[in-house]
Amino acid sequence: MTLSEITESVHVDATPDEVWAVVTDVRRHTEFAGPKSITKEIEFEGPLEVGTRWMAHEKFGPSSFDAPSEVTAVDRGHDFGWVSFPPMKEEKRGAGGRAYWDYHLEPEDGGTRLSHHMRVEEPAKGALSLKAMYKVLNLPKKQRAAILTTLGNVKEAAERQHLGR
Repeated sequence: MTLSEITESVHVDATPDEVWAVVTDVRRHTEFAGPKSITKEIEFEGPLEVGTRWMAHEKFGPSSFDAPSEVTAVDRGHDFGWVSFPPMKEEKRGAGGRAYWDYHLEPEDGGTRLSHHMRVEEPAKGALSLKAMYKVLNLPKKQRAAILTTLGNVKEAAERQHLGR
C-alpha cells in the first residue's frame, strides 16, 4: 500500500541534455534537496545503469543511519529512476517498505519540462506506526515542499550551466 505519492514539475530554460546532466549527478542530490533534507552525503561510484547502487548517509532527528538506493531506470535524456530502502538491519532491507523516485524530462518550448515523482510504499510489518508518524509529522506536505525545493534548485543549476555561468 502507498503511504505517499507526489509528482511536481517545472519548466527549465535549458536543453534536456543539460538538465539530464544535472539530475543524474547523484552525488549532488543533497545539494539540490537543500539544507532540510535528511540526506547529508551520498557515496556513488557510477556507472549510471540499472542495478547500480549508492549509499546515502542520512540524519532524521537525533538518529543517523545509512540508506542504500538502487537505479531502476535509465533512459538517457528522458527518465532516471531509483528505489531507496529504509534504514533497517541489512538482513531485513527491503522488507521495511520502499521509496521510489524518478525524474522525467520532455522537450518544451525550447527548454525542458522536468517532473519529479516519489512514491513511498509501506512496510510488510510496522506499517501502523509508520502511518502514525506520517500523519503526526505531516510528512506528505513536507515531502511535497522538498520536491518543489529540489526542482527549483535543479532548474537553477541547469539554467546556470546553460548560460555558461
